Amino acid sequence: MHLERELKFRLDAKAAARAPRLLPFAAPPRRSRLDSVYYDTPDFRLQRAGAALRLRRAGRTWLQALKLPQGPQGALASRAEWEMAAPKGRLDCTLFPREAVRAASGLDMVRLARRLRPVFATRFERRSAPLALGHGVRAEACIDRGIIEAGTKREDILELELELMEGEIGPLVGLAEGLVQPLGLRIETASKAERGYRLSESAGLPPPAKWSRPPIAENATASDAFAVLCSAALAQIGANAAGVAEARDPEYLHQMRVGVRRLRSALHAFRRLLRGSQARAAERPLKGMMQAWGAARDWDVFCETLADAGGDPVLLARARQKRAVARRAAAASAASPAFHQAQLRVLRWLHRDPWKSDAARAEKLARFARQTLERMHARLLGDAHKLDWRDERRRHQVRIRVKRLRYACDFFAGCFPHQAVLPFIARLSSLQDTLGELNDVAVAKRLAAEIAGGGEGSALRRWLAARERELIASLEPAWTAFEAKRPFWQPKRGRRGRR
Repeated sequence: MHLERELKFRLDAKAAARAPRLLPFAAPPRRSRLDSVYYDTPDFRLQRAGAALRLRRAGRTWLQALKLPQGPQGALASRAEWEMAAPKGRLDCTLFPREAVRAASGLDMVRLARRLRPVFATRFERRSAPLALGHGVRAEACIDRGIIEAGTKREDILELELELMEGEIGPLVGLAEGLVQPLGLRIETASKAERGYRLSESAGLPPPAKWSRPPIAENATASDAFAVLCSAALAQIGANAAGVAEARDPEYLHQMRVGVRRLRSALHAFRRLLRGSQARAAERPLKGMMQAWGAARDWDVFCETLADAGGDPVLLARARQKRAVARRAAAASAASPAFHQAQLRVLRWLHRDPWKSDAARAEKLARFARQTLERMHARLLGDAHKLDWRDERRRHQVRIRVKRLRYACDFFAGCFPHQAVLPFIARLSSLQDTLGELNDVAVAKRLAAEIAGGGEGSALRRWLAARERELIASLEPAWTAFEAKRPFWQPKRGRRGRR
């Protein structure tokens, strides 16, 4: 098995022509023609397992390959790959290591072989050459130009792939970061196989990508967990970027912001182990972009609030105009070179040893999780002590603390019994929803004042005031119940402790 690790970017025709002059090739690029057919069962068993099976012709050589994703697939994609010669240009599933593939994916390729059929094909020209990066790094750059075909449907391929063969990924990410601006590179998180499946289904963009907590080994170190969690957050950010850039469903923007919040929450939760100044420098560009994205989200929610409050047609028209401007700004931000550089900057920092010390890198996750959750819980309770829930500023601070604690509970959930974690997270989620809606009310007051003049908006203001009172009334008993609940990471007290 070979572990494929690569960065993939979309680029336009002019950039593809310039790229060979900017890439530090160690040898002249070579051209090759690659024609591939991808196979699956009628019920797409391989696709559901995340696998891709192809038969490829490269000149006079026929190769078959099976690929499986390894961890979250963001700007840096990692895939297990079994590739070998295909005798007589025919797919032969008995050549794959049956037990190794079954252990990695649950797929029995020998049993599935009779059900396989072609689904789509790729045909492209590849210009490739090794890169001169030094630092013991062996890598290759490929520029692929061609098409994906599924029946009568076609989609163009024009990509730059930077594949790591040996060594550390940092220098390769640094190279990509420097090429984003001059070549207008856009991170591509979808493989050719994923694009082919979408084309065959006429699916267009994939749906907005939600957070999915990645599996973390029970005996993992805190540093292992941090790397996996940040990779998952970067994957969520990258997967939603195209939908935001094309100004589609606002849910893409919401989920991209969730990805950034998850990333920043991981940095906050693990900050005791990190070199602080470097961590802040890595997140700073994305933190700044959250302002433009937040404005678009605020106007989206405000338009919904106006509709719930009766929908004053004059105010609604003005709000929709503001929303359109904010959405365009968010789309421009998500399509900008600065956004793609920001993701690569975090990735490069993540793979450049961000830890304060060897001891910090080696700290066990379970112990660290208990200490971190206890600290965050104590700060939350401290901020909420004797809080008048009508105080918007302090209430907002508590909302941030609740959100960070909920994300941290999710991050560390694998360290504790499942049945103990879920009820606590459910309480936090309920509190976060109520506090979030109160924040929406506060934002709506501000935006209403921005677009309503004179006596306009009086009905909306009354509706907002009534909704705020209703939410605060429901929040007080919910908070009291939360304070009384023993957190799942704290050990149960014995009889003596309860007296």
